[in-house]
Amino acid sequence: MTLVTSSVHSSLPAYASMQPVAKTGGRLLTTEILSSGWAGFLAGCLHTLSGPDHLVALAPLSIGRSRLESGLVGALWGCGHDAGQVIFGLLFLLLKDRLHIEVFRAWGTRVVGLTLLIIGAMGVREASEAQESSLVLEGIDASMSNNDPLQSPSTPRKKKVSFATFATGVVHGLQPDALLMVLPALALPSRFAGAAFLGMFLVGTVFSMGSYTAFVGSCSEALKEKVPRITEKLTWAASLVAIGMGLALLVGQFFGFSLY
Repeated sequence: MTLVTSSVHSSLPAYASMQPVAKTGGRLLTTEILSSGWAGFLAGCLHTLSGPDHLVALAPLSIGRSRLESGLVGALWGCGHDAGQVIFGLLFLLLKDRLHIEVFRAWGTRVVGLTLLIIGAMGVREASEAQESSLVLEGIDASMSNNDPLQSPSTPRKKKVSFATFATGVVHGLQPDALLMVLPALALPSRFAGAAFLGMFLVGTVFSMGSYTAFVGSCSEALKEKVPRITEKLTWAASLVAIGMGLALLVGQFFGFSLY
């Protein structure tokens, strides 16, 4: 009986000394995850706002929409962009010994250029449709003032939110800058910290893109109340900038220079 009691008492200090160590380790892990998550969130925001191709691509998609709709369009495009980055990151991890990063960089630039051309063309088409609708409405208003004042004109066609928005985001994300998301996560001390960084990087990208497009959409809506048909003009301008940047990226491949 004495031996059992003495063995129990001798094991209590060891157990008591393990509790502070476990608590300290848990706190360190929690702090590590939180700091990695915040770092990933900020990196995702900076990755979006520091990329001129992102800003140019999102502007034609958000002009002429309400603040909420613009934010949703930006978030949808951001989700597609994240999906493309995840696909590229997984391919890099699985085939890193066979991948030639310079080849992917060249093709990634071409993909970005083509994506900007597609987005610019979509914006030009939407601006043209809006301009035609405005001209039709002006003609209807003129005929109503002369003939039937009780007839109501048809409203102009609203911009559509389609799978093409998500698809262009996916294609745009298939480029080597996805390594900015993968490499820091691999350098973190634990898998939990790496997962937190990756997850919050994706969240930060979607958040910043949605916030940017919501800002652009709200500004265009505010200007629309003061300047008639400003939406069509802004859409034309943003679309032409996107097309110009896309052409510059594609032409730069042949002359050996890059815009970013």
